Amino acid sequence: MLGNLFRCLLTLATSLAMLDAAHAQASPQFDIHREAVDASQYPWSAIGKLYNETGGACTAVIIANNKVLTAAHCVFNFRTQRFIPAAALHFLTGYRGGQYTAHVRVVSYEMGAGFDPLRYQETNGADWAVLTLTEKLPATIEPLRLSAGAVPSGTKAIIAGYPQDRAFAMTADGDCEMGQRFDDGRLFLHTCRGIRGYSGAPILVRTADNKVEVAGIHVAAFRGVAAERMLAVPAQTVQQALKMDDLEQAPLYANNNIAGYDERPMVVSDIAGPISAADLFSLSAFSVG
Repeated sequence: MLGNLFRCLLTLATSLAMLDAAHAQASPQFDIHREAVDASQYPWSAIGKLYNETGGACTAVIIANNKVLTAAHCVFNFRTQRFIPAAALHFLTGYRGGQYTAHVRVVSYEMGAGFDPLRYQETNGADWAVLTLTEKLPATIEPLRLSAGAVPSGTKAIIAGYPQDRAFAMTADGDCEMGQRFDDGRLFLHTCRGIRGYSGAPILVRTADNKVEVAGIHVAAFRGVAAERMLAVPAQTVQQALKMDDLEQAPLYANNNIAGYDERPMVVSDIAGPISAADLFSLSAFSVG
């Protein structure tokens, strides 16, 4: 059964959802800017909302019929400084206004090796988590493929997820592109609007054969008076770490600590001009979520 708080959240979501205007998209458009999309239609149907039982929420993307990918900091509680137990996580597909097409629990998850949310700037290249669900998702939902190779800087991209300012309907920003890679390719910049709640949201690109792939997941924003930089973990990093030729066989880590999740507060500092990996990791100006 859902926890009491989780049920309250869904009730609240239903009452607030009417504030969002419906805007269905039958196919992915790479020229939209923070507009609502139809979560029942591909590829948006492969993106869902990840809740925990204390009210935190992120975005996650389906990469197999029983696995979803999100940011690792989404399963950490900054107040208690503990990771969230798998059993306290809820994944919803087709979510809009408190309604959803599927609700599944999480049985276990694995994070990037060495990820430490309390040392985020040193370990954010490992800010990813693959969650194994307690049951398979409906066969009508087609998972999204992870990009096997590096996606070039300048490639047209789109992000989709559940930002806090419109938390009850999926929105997408297609007015963006891939940026430079650094930290031995374990991170890249992008120009999509990484609003809070987009943590774990997929950065989608179109392939040469007109397919849609996950190039990476949004994990953090570096903001300043003069500039705003968005940070993502490449799908290739996850592929290499998990050896994802056979997702069903990947050994996943079950976490059993105290539930809860808070986003870190945003700290503002000046950022101007081209940015390097050293610049990013020396900054105190970042937010996750």
